[in-house]
Amino acid sequence: MKHPLRRVLRLRRLLEEQTQQELERRSAEVRRLENAAGEQRTRARRARGEALRQLTSGGADWLVEVADAEILAWKSARLRSQAESRLPELEAARTALLERRVERRQVETLVTEAAAAGALDESRREQRRIDDWFQSRAARDQSRR
Repeated sequence: MKHPLRRVLRLRRLLEEQTQQELERRSAEVRRLENAAGEQRTRARRARGEALRQLTSGGADWLVEVADAEILAWKSARLRSQAESRLPELEAARTALLERRVERRQVETLVTEAAAAGALDESRREQRRIDDWFQSRAARDQSRR
């Protein structure tokens, strides 16, 4: 019984590892999208600032800068919505990891309990052998008398 439980434990560990990697991959994707959205927001602010600077200095390209700022803001919003749309997947991956971890711990508990039961059985067998040896010795001693 020990070997099948150890195999199951090894499989549970591998599944948990795989689920952990999937969670990390999804988290990295969401972080990448959020960082890209933040970068687009920063670029949009800079473009608006440049448009304002050109407008106040009488430059003719301020309208282009405003359009660029709007495009960058649109890209930022799009990236932010993509990141938000991946949050349920991320939460599902986190839940799956927690489930795998619980399963692995349950199997670890079974393996530990099986090992303890095996050790107890072995101790009882050893005690029976000792008891049998002493009984047979007592019987030999009585037959010699």
